[in-house]
Order: sequence, then structure tokens, then C-alpha cells
Amino acid sequence: MALFIEITEKPCFFCKKTYKMKAIKFILISTLMFLAIPLATAQSNEVPSEVISALNAGDSGKLNNFLNANVELVIGNKNDVFSKPQASGIITDFFKTNKVNSFMVLHKGNKEAASFLIGTLKTSNANFRVYVLTRKSGSQTVIQQLRIEPSND
Repeated sequence: MALFIEITEKPCFFCKKTYKMKAIKFILISTLMFLAIPLATAQSNEVPSEVISALNAGDSGKLNNFLNANVELVIGNKNDVFSKPQASGIITDFFKTNKVNSFMVLHKGNKEAASFLIGTLKTSNANFRVYVLTRKSGSQTVIQQLRIEPSND
């Protein structure tokens, strides 16, 4: 697509000088679009793909790397806010007793610095509904909430 700029001289309303109005409009619009691109990419915050692959593999070690210092955790009969070491132990125990067959993302979204995903975790023992809530903490994305609950499917 080629851009054609018609350059016409028109007098300025305030100072009566002539400017090449089409060229000025083109430059202004180009600048605004250039500045809008970083804003659009900054808002595309998503749950990291490493978290999804860790759930798919049942890799508690990789998943634990993304835990916040304190995590709201709902797994089995555990339902509380746990420190990172406590949450790591609970997640590790879960994956030891439930060998993962697959994980499928059903829905994901984001708003400002937070992102979430909902998925189905199929294990050797049962199917589970998984909810992950992450938030940007500085330059790192951390898991604030992890829910792994029995699925009705």
C-alpha cells in the first residue's frame, strides 16, 4: 500500500503563516500510532507459557518458580493463603499423587497487570478444573492464586 500525500499550502488560523497541512497531519498521525504500539503491547499481559507447559507436564518445580511470596491455594482439602515454601510442598504432593495426562486451556484473559486462565487438568486419578491468577510484580509475573478442584466432567 503506497501512501500519497497531497501537499497544499493553507494559512494557519492563528498566525496567518502557510504550512503544508497534509504533511503535518501525516506526521502527527504517524507519531501517535508509533507511540500507541508500546501501550498496546504493554497491555498484552498473559499467563506465561511456562506456567501452562508446567501444568501440562505436571512439573511442580517449574510451576513453583512462578509462585508469589504468599499464594492463595485451593487444592484438595487445603484452602488458605500459604507461604511460597508451604504452597510448593502442597503442589509437589498433588502432582506426585496425580500423574498428569494432559492440560487444556479453556479460557484466558487479562486486565491491567493481572491475567488469568481456566483449564482442565486430566490426571491418572481424576479430572480437575484449574484456575490460575497471575500479577506482574516488577518485571516478573507471579502466581497469586492457584485453584485445582475436582471437575464435574
